[in-house]
Amino acid sequence: MVNLWLALLCALLALWIALVKSRTWERRQRVLTRMNEGDKAGRDEESRNLLLASLSRRLTSSAFVSDDYDEIYAALKLTGRSAERIQVIYLVSCWVLPMVMLVIGILVAGLGGAIVLGALGFIMPRRYIRAVADRARYRQNLEAIELAQVMRMLLEAGLSIERGFRIAALQARPLIPTLAYRLDRFNRLMDSGADRSAALDDIGDDKTVPVLHNLTRLLKQAGSLGGSVTESIEQIILEGQDVERSRIKEQVNKIGVKMTIIMMAIMLPALFIIIGGPAGISIMEALSR
Repeated sequence: MVNLWLALLCALLALWIALVKSRTWERRQRVLTRMNEGDKAGRDEESRNLLLASLSRRLTSSAFVSDDYDEIYAALKLTGRSAERIQVIYLVSCWVLPMVMLVIGILVAGLGGAIVLGALGFIMPRRYIRAVADRARYRQNLEAIELAQVMRMLLEAGLSIERGFRIAALQARPLIPTLAYRLDRFNRLMDSGADRSAALDDIGDDKTVPVLHNLTRLLKQAGSLGGSVTESIEQIILEGQDVERSRIKEQVNKIGVKMTIIMMAIMLPALFIIIGGPAGISIMEALSR
């Protein structure tokens, strides 16, 4: 009888393990398997990234491509990418892509196609990177005007420069999406114990973004000498708005000139036909007689 109850208890225990604990163990095994696969994939990805970083570092350290790389580096730095990321982008877009297009041209269209595709692969990525840099520079200059307005209000409220940048990075991020990485960098430098003047120089050293450059120079001077800077910030804002207004007027004038050329190219032939058509027909009829 005891053996029967013991066997029944063992059967119930086995049934409970099969129904309840087996699912838990199966889920745990799946999690461990995914973690192992993720670690393996992460190690593989890290090794590939290290290989790309090593190749790009060797390429960019060469004197043969130093001038070209410096130009691409200055352009991509405006977009907030790190130096390692810029090196990889330069390797892939400016050298690997032209080689791939050259091989495709040879396989598809022979030597002529290889020359055309190779030239396009060499020129177009650089032109695209410059266009991206120009757009980023333009947008950051506009957003720097918004940043100057925010900083003026915060400084008028009695906040320090560091606190003002920190609040601007948190609260004004929708207004300055392409400029936010500079504020984040300033905050990281200040958290790491860097000097405020050095941090301002780091985020405002690019003279192609004049509003931000002037703002950081002004804040640096105010931090060293003291005094109110709200009126000076207002002057920077007005100068930036005047420059943007002049740029818009110039673009409008260019559009007007282009439209005039298009209208002349389209309407003049029609006017010649309408005005000179009957006379030409009369001359042709007179000559035919």
